Parts: sequence; C-alpha cells; structure tokens
Amino acid sequence: MKMDHYFLYDEVAEALRDFVRKYPALCSLSSIGKTYEGRDIFCLTVCNPATGAAEEKAAFYMDGNLHSGEVASSMAVLYVLDQWLSAYGHDATITGLLDRYTVYAIPRINADAAEVYLTTPWVLRGSTEKYYPEDTGIQPRDMDGDGEIRQMRVSDPAGKWKAYEKDPRIMMQRGPEDTEGPFYTLVPEGCFKGTPEEFVNLRAANIQEDLDPNRQFPFEWNKEYPDPARPTSGPEPLHDKEVKALYNFVCTHPNIAFHMNFHTYGGLHISPAAFCPHLDAPDGEAMRQLGLAMRKKTGYKCEGIFPEGAKDIAPGSYTTWEYFEKGVMAFVTELWDFHFQADPDRPESWSMFFAESEEQFLREAETALQWDEQHNGGRGFKNWTAFDHPDFSGPESGTTVEIGGWSEKFSRQNPPVHLLKGVCQKACDAALVGFKSLPRIQILKTDRAWDEKQWREDQTETLFVTVANTGFLPASGTEQAEKIGVGNDLTVSIGGCEVIGDSAVNLGNLAGFSKKLARFRVRISQPCEITVTVQGSRCGKIVSVCHHEPRVIARKEETP
Repeated sequence: MKMDHYFLYDEVAEALRDFVRKYPALCSLSSIGKTYEGRDIFCLTVCNPATGAAEEKAAFYMDGNLHSGEVASSMAVLYVLDQWLSAYGHDATITGLLDRYTVYAIPRINADAAEVYLTTPWVLRGSTEKYYPEDTGIQPRDMDGDGEIRQMRVSDPAGKWKAYEKDPRIMMQRGPEDTEGPFYTLVPEGCFKGTPEEFVNLRAANIQEDLDPNRQFPFEWNKEYPDPARPTSGPEPLHDKEVKALYNFVCTHPNIAFHMNFHTYGGLHISPAAFCPHLDAPDGEAMRQLGLAMRKKTGYKCEGIFPEGAKDIAPGSYTTWEYFEKGVMAFVTELWDFHFQADPDRPESWSMFFAESEEQFLREAETALQWDEQHNGGRGFKNWTAFDHPDFSGPESGTTVEIGGWSEKFSRQNPPVHLLKGVCQKACDAALVGFKSLPRIQILKTDRAWDEKQWREDQTETLFVTVANTGFLPASGTEQAEKIGVGNDLTVSIGGCEVIGDSAVNLGNLAGFSKKLARFRVRISQPCEITVTVQGSRCGKIVSVCHHEPRVIARKEETP
C-alpha cells in the first residue's frame, strides 16, 4: 500500500474493499453504523473460517480517527492490515495468529470531520454537528488564502506576548519586567465578529471543536467536563452517532480481548492505569508489562504521561469505559513523537501537552523550528508576514497585523507525508505486541484414571482434561472482567461417550501462562470418539477429538 498521501473517505473505503478482493477467504466488510452526515463507519473483519467462526475466537480490535483531525491513525490501521494480510501464508507468526484469532479493524470513525480536515483549512475534533452557537471574537478563517489557519499577531501595547529576542519567530508570554515593546495580542488567523466593546479586548472566539467524542462514554462521564459553561462531554453519554456506533459494536462483540485505539500525537502508550490510576495489582502489572513491551518496539513513552498525582484526567473516555465496564484490555497509542523527533535528548519528565517552565517552552520552540528546517523543508512554520486585515484600520492607525506560525496539521498533529510510513510501522509493531498477548487456550492432554474396585462395580472411570492458557492475558482478558462477571465462563464439555453426571465443567477464568484440570465420570463400553470442547465468550472455542477403547481387565479365577 502506497503511503504517499493521506486518504480521503472514498479512498479508505476502496482500500478496505481491495482487501476483500485480494483476500476473500480471510476478509469481510461491514458497516457498524452511520456518521452524522450519513457515511458508513466501515469495519473489516479478518478471520480464517476454516479454523472457526469469527465470533468463536478471541479477537484483536483496532481503530483510528476517533478524533477527526488525527488522520495518521486511520492510515496506521490500514497499514497494519496491509502488512498482516500480505504476510499471511509467508510469515509463520502472522499466519498462526490470523488462523487462531479474529481481527476487527475500523480505520476511520469520524469520517465527516476528517473529510473537512483533509479538504479545507478547518480543524475539527469531533463530528460536524454544530452543537454550540457561534461565539463572538476572532472567528478562525484562512485570511491570506494559503490553505491554512495559522495565527495572527496584532500589535498591542497592552498585549500579553512578545517576540523572543534570540529568535523573533518565537512568541513568549510577557513578564513583570517587560516594559519596552513591541507587544502583541495573539489570536487565530481569522476575522472579527462582535461589538466594539469586545473588539477592545480582542480574543479568540470560543469556537469549540464542539463535542469531544472521547469524553462521551458512560464510565465516569462528567456532564461539566472540562468547563461547566461549555462542556465537551455532551448533554448525555453517547450523544454522537459515531460514539454510539462504537459503544454498540464493543457491546455486541464480547470476544474482543485487546483493543488498540490509535490517536496522534505524542509518541505514547497509554493504558487505563494512566488515565485512572486506581487499579488492582494484577491488571496494573499486566498493563505495565504490555507498555514496556511496546516501548521496546517503538521507543514511545508508557509511563509518566501526566503530572504526578493526576487522576481521572479523562472522564468518559473510550478505553477506560472498555476496561472498567467491559473488562477489555484497552490501550491508546498516540502516534508521532514530534517532540522527540525534534529533540531526541528531551527530558522524559517533560509533558507532551504543556510547558511547565520557560526552559522547556524555549527549548521545545527552538528545536521544533530546527527540525522543521532540517527535516521538513520549512513547510511547518511560516514566518510572520504583514497582512492588510479588513477588520483593522491599517498601519496608519498604529496597529499592524502579521500572519504566521505553525501549520499544525501535517507537522505537529500528524507526521509529514514523507515520514508517514515510518510512523505507521511503529503502529504495526505496537499492534503486534497486543495481538500476541491474547489468551491462547489449548487442550494439553486427555487422560483416563480408574479404580479397579469401582470399575468392577459399575464400569465407570474418570476422564481428566488438562486445559492450558499459553497466552499472556487471562481467558477473561483481564482480572477486571472476572470481577464484573464478564468472560469468566471458560467451560470444558465432552461428548461421544456415556457421561455419569455433568458433561460440562465451568473452570471460571484461567490466568495467562497457567493450567487447570477438568474431571468427568464416564463409562466407555465400546470404542468411541470422545469430543472435548473448551470455550469462553472472550477466549474463543477449541475442539479436540480422541479415540478411546473400552478398558479390559481379566477376571480373577475363583478357587475351587
């Protein structure tokens, strides 16, 4: 698959159809629902039907573009599919995984707004539904016609910003000793809407990216997050059509044992333990090990993401809902480690999302500009350029307007196209860690044991079935699943012979890298084929058939 541009919706759909055409024995395409504007949210199912139905196998699930501007995440899902499907039949590891398990893949969730992101200067986070009325202030617009919405710096003696003396491209906050200008007000590139009183204290309009789809899931949903006056969590959980479709999909696919939710940016592997650090030890340790295993493959951080003591920082998030209420081992992988690409020696303690000191702010700004010049042809940052803005009276008024700054779309939020394939390979490496970790149920052996006295009385004996989980994750996927009564239904049943008593034994859960024994009382009076079936809603179903002969014991001769 060529990774020479970011795919539009029709191209994503065609790539999925092409997988079905190329690999008809493995792939099927369906829609899990419609977007706000009526586009299908496509899901590709990868399963070898010769080894069992899709719903009878443990499943690895991956998706992308929950946040509509994070288009690299949808390209990553397509890339992983392409790598795995093209390796089937050639690579023993991938072939074995695709024969044993099911893969569900939804590359583009918020298709409407992703289309806006890719075809216009606009940047959206959720759906295209305009939930809040337009605010007053600077309305984001592409004023200079370069196809981007950057920033404007407006000369203002009362402005809170100044140019950095060593590099005037960098804008710094004005401090208590800054008395000599020039100073500026920084606002998005755009036009003004409002009253003269509002123009005096020029500010960016609260042009909300409207609702955040990743704050609309039921677990710890907060109707006031992050601001009671203008929350992004919506009027109720599952407000957006796309969010409701995802919710229904997960609820109707209990075999999902691992979910990889791709986002950009940051270069991070984020488990529910990072979002809500109040987990019991077994799952917390499993998440730690998975994160470290992914880090070895990608170099991305997996710990220390949020400030120390931060808790419940993402109420209503997708993966925390999956873990706490569905017991799914769910990870967010934030692709594209822009900060570390720009500054490989950057301290890992520094946040990816905000500068905690002036030292951090300046170093990040300087290294980002250097990276853009050396590795991106200077396409990411535009020098401040004077602009005759229609809403300002011009240079003679003493007010000047300059447009410049970062083009966020394909420098910081998503990788430039020439780096996209390498980022997608990291997504593939992380996904494979999760895929390999799925529960793997095996029937190790079937033995018979007998007591001669009992056998002479009723010809019954004991059949032992040894069941192992040779995968990393428990049969239920997580300890949390067992706690809430999901997936702890591992059952061993037998048929093909006379069973005295129950023909099925519930083993409950089976931890990763462990074994359990199931016992049955049987009477084998003639040659038979005994079928042993082991199945669980989350770990799948396996069947073994073995031949057994009746036991023959010579009669003891009676003494005359």
